Amino acid sequence: MINDGSTDGTLALLEKHYADDERVKIVTIANGGLGNARDTGIAMAQGEFIFCCDPDDVVCEGFFAELSEVVSQHPQLELFCFNSLMFDDDNPAQTWSKVEHHQFGLLPARRVLSGLLRSGAYTSATWNYVLRRQVITEYQMKYVARLHEDHSFTLEAFLRCHHAWVSRHIYYRQRVRQGSLTNSTKGDAFFRRRYDAFVESYEKLNQLVTDEQERRQLRQLYLLHSFRLMIHLSLANGTPVPHYVTEAIHSLGKNLKAGSLVDWLLLNQPQLYAQLVRIKRGYKKAA
Repeated sequence: MINDGSTDGTLALLEKHYADDERVKIVTIANGGLGNARDTGIAMAQGEFIFCCDPDDVVCEGFFAELSEVVSQHPQLELFCFNSLMFDDDNPAQTWSKVEHHQFGLLPARRVLSGLLRSGAYTSATWNYVLRRQVITEYQMKYVARLHEDHSFTLEAFLRCHHAWVSRHIYYRQRVRQGSLTNSTKGDAFFRRRYDAFVESYEKLNQLVTDEQERRQLRQLYLLHSFRLMIHLSLANGTPVPHYVTEAIHSLGKNLKAGSLVDWLLLNQPQLYAQLVRIKRGYKKAA
């Protein structure tokens, strides 16, 4: 357990409950953010697989049993994926789908990535999968950044892995509470760092995918998904879409093929697209 320089009673609680447990190591480091804490923990890990669960979320029954069974049946497995949902902390019965897969079983990891991008269900959150530790060590993967640290890491995980398993079950419940990072008002710096994480991830995709046809397909899916997401983040925050996002849509999206009228609007008239989405959100809220 990595104590990331906490100033409350976290360390005392850890020592009270786990100091005598030989299975648990407690390490205190200077506060450096989630990415640095994960890197520290992964460097010390000895297990075959790495799973980064957020501390206030819920892992559902059956998760480890299926993971263990699948790994024993498919020893080549590198990536274990599953469905997830969000729930209201004040009303746990109120839930929303978070990650919903539409293809299951043993699959190429990049096919899983393409499916998630195509459906709009892709998320860079690292609680979204279990990853073989050897992949991390072999390619020296790091989180590095303090905020949006998982964007480049998660995309690289899907691109580096060959063999993935997708479960049909919902194994993860993400807690949504007032005041959390997920549900709070965000400043300009948040959106700038989010954009920088997108650029870094996009560059990684171009670097790691060597087949031209596959790169073209993944680039199209990733750009469309990222453009939508950055616009929707601004709208959810009640702030204008940053100029650098619309500039990126015009420059990086100019050669993309629009598969629908909605995609055409996104690529050619991003401000109008954002306006229409805002109106649609308003109608839904009023209803």
